[in-house]
Amino acid sequence: MQHFLIIMTILFHILFPLPSFAGTSSERDSGGMVRPSSPAEAMYLSENPPTAHYHGHGERRNGRRDGGTGNHSEHRATPVKKIYLNIPDLSDNAEAYVMRPDGTITEGIVNHYEGMWSVTFDTKPMDGSMDGIFNVYVVDKQVVGNTLLIMVAKMHVINHSCGWGHKFKFDKERQRPKHFDTIPLEIVGYELWDKNFHIKTTSGDNLVFLVLHNGSPAEAVTMGIKTQSEWIKTFQTGNDGKASVQLIRDYYPERWSDFNARKRGNLLVTAEYDLDESGTFEGIPYTSVKLVSTFPWRYRPQRREYTSYAYGLGIAALVAVVSGVCIYTRRMRNKRF
Repeated sequence: MQHFLIIMTILFHILFPLPSFAGTSSERDSGGMVRPSSPAEAMYLSENPPTAHYHGHGERRNGRRDGGTGNHSEHRATPVKKIYLNIPDLSDNAEAYVMRPDGTITEGIVNHYEGMWSVTFDTKPMDGSMDGIFNVYVVDKQVVGNTLLIMVAKMHVINHSCGWGHKFKFDKERQRPKHFDTIPLEIVGYELWDKNFHIKTTSGDNLVFLVLHNGSPAEAVTMGIKTQSEWIKTFQTGNDGKASVQLIRDYYPERWSDFNARKRGNLLVTAEYDLDESGTFEGIPYTSVKLVSTFPWRYRPQRREYTSYAYGLGIAALVAVVSGVCIYTRRMRNKRF
């Protein structure tokens, strides 16, 4: 029995070596996430409302009062989607745009209620023709000090139902990540979803981004990524406007029984771009321009983690069965003598 347990222990460590964290400390930046060097907080979109509550003062659609509602989950197709902004207020000129899966552009409805800003938009018709990825943008401009601060929040919203039959599964144009040329600073991510519009990003993946300034590749843009586990990394775009970063593997529960293969981690990508430009905005002069763009996404545990979990459960079950047989056999022998 002792020999069997020793063999199983050695086999377990061969199959499932302890994760190596070498180099992760050098990848953690001391300065934190990329933030604008102004009193304003970087603006981003989320499916969840912010925790802070303030007194609301109506709803507007690019300056006009309007309404809208509708909560959603990633793969529950609904005729109306609603997402939230993290900041308590916007300037009067803030605008929302929506690029639909077929490439057409429409306005988003910006709502302010009980201190929370949200954007709602329709995904109709609900016949599968709008199956795919909606790009949602909020653009806010204001002069802070002597700087024109332009903040862009972008988010991919998936409106998909498997009941629609996956008719765009092999449509390269529908699968391709899209961008909107008039957005001042946009982050474009590649290989983020599969052919069925399921998020396929996993921990350990090498993520590739393109940063566009008014539709053209932007060189030397400072970028940052921050995960839900507080891992932070900064990097920079090349002369083609592209940059890549490897996402950390950060999900190692203490016990196998705690492992959740469906666990989703959140991440936020930020891009910051400074321009030596002067002018006036709404009658207020400025001597420089700062653009800050954000893009949230999600990721799952890497397949290697949850297949190891399955193998581990199988080995544990095998050990339990063999141990039980050995104990039973030994007891039967003792009864004979």
